[in-house]
Amino acid sequence: MPTIVAAPLTQAAFARFGSVIEAGGDAAVVNQGRGRRFDLALDLTADPRAHHLVSALYSIEASSLPFILGVIERHPLSPQLFFPNRAGRFLVCAFGAQADGEPDLDAAHAFIGNSAQGIAYRAGVWHGPLVALGAPGDFLMQMWQCDGPLDCEERVLAASISVIG
Repeated sequence: MPTIVAAPLTQAAFARFGSVIEAGGDAAVVNQGRGRRFDLALDLTADPRAHHLVSALYSIEASSLPFILGVIERHPLSPQLFFPNRAGRFLVCAFGAQADGEPDLDAAHAFIGNSAQGIAYRAGVWHGPLVALGAPGDFLMQMWQCDGPLDCEERVLAASISVIG
């Protein structure tokens, strides 16, 4: 069984797959001085066929490392955003694509995020399911959908991948 080692989730390490969402940098003062607003440089543009925005809460049971990854997916028409609502550490697995668009299993990457971070996968990025590590987690998910087969493509892996920390 192939093994990949999960690295800390940073914008530099994750840039190939999308964006890391976290507060930091310049902030505007809002709410009569009681808060700070951090504008995010996210490109959430979707294919016009994905015509409506879907928001959902994902409540994810706790898992631990090593995590055995057996199925991956992608959303060809839309980016997909996940942001913790109530969560601690979480695991993100992402893959490059081959010239024909199929996942490149030799280009597997894993990242461990924390409760102050979220992610936005670019449209078409192959990825594993979001995994809450150590404790259950709740995440906000947003993406554009067309309610057809292009909303989500899944691949069952011929050989599962073990993700370690």
